[in-house]
Amino acid sequence: MEIQIAIAKVDRFSSPEQGDQVEIVERPNGGVSVILGEGKLNGNRSRFVARKAVHRVLSLLLEGIHDGAASRAVLSALKTEYHNEAELSLSILSCDLESETLVLTKNNDLPVIMIRKSEGSYTSYEGRDEVNPLQPNVYQFPIENNFIIIMFSDGVATAGWDCSQPLEWSSLMESVLDEQELTVHEIADQVLNQAIAQDLGQPHDDMAVVVVQVGRKTGKPIRRMSLTLPL
Repeated sequence: MEIQIAIAKVDRFSSPEQGDQVEIVERPNGGVSVILGEGKLNGNRSRFVARKAVHRVLSLLLEGIHDGAASRAVLSALKTEYHNEAELSLSILSCDLESETLVLTKNNDLPVIMIRKSEGSYTSYEGRDEVNPLQPNVYQFPIENNFIIIMFSDGVATAGWDCSQPLEWSSLMESVLDEQELTVHEIADQVLNQAIAQDLGQPHDDMAVVVVQVGRKTGKPIRRMSLTLPL
């Protein structure tokens, strides 16, 4: 089997300051992790806070620290450094080849969509510890064929709310299930474009979509990575 990852992002409409940061890192014991962070400082979105936190998580993962422990360490450090004035919504999605599991770690209540095409179903995992927000939830799932996980930022989850037309997740996910040949890039674009449409073409917040799919390996074992960066 092979792991395919796609990320699609768009910044908030007509805003010089963004708060989303996404990074990918190979795990030292095999596998890969995608880190999505949304930062705020004094109630305002802050890419600096998000970038610093995500890079700290990345460094800890490279040292072999488990996802949950890395998250707790970074969240605690931010709390101390900024005297409770900084906030971080953190989500980590890892394919851990050492444990042969997909690991989801998050300290926010944003839903994460899990699609099992072999079963023709999808589920949503969300929630956090409201008593102790520094205690992220950690979920583990066995690596299996035709398994798709979609993780996204707050801007996607709340798309259309200001226009009284929120995303209809059920119909969006059913369309993903119905299209058997969609690539991870097409799924990411489909979710992002629908979220932008719900905001009438002008995103009210930064939007990021991360799609991870486990599928059967085809062809030679070649690692590929591509990036498109609009200027």
